[in-house]
Amino acid sequence: MAEAVLFYLLASVLIIFALLTVTAQNPVRSAVYLVSALLSMAALFFLMRAEFVGAVQILVYVGGIMVLFLFVILLVNV
Repeated sequence: MAEAVLFYLLASVLIIFALLTVTAQNPVRSAVYLVSALLSMAALFFLMRAEFVGAVQILVYVGGIMVLFLFVILLVNV
């Protein structure tokens, strides 16, 4: 029962951050919302007992790709 409640909570947080990512006017805020969405997706992977996929999600996407996005956004000066 607790896992189902946690799953629905994380899924709703993921949907909210995904919508905020698309609708944000500021690109830096959009990138931060995307980081939050990716972290909640990694938490869903951990909840489904796919620890390796969750760890890869955090290391590759949150750690690498999003840092690259933020550097590009800040250097281009949008």
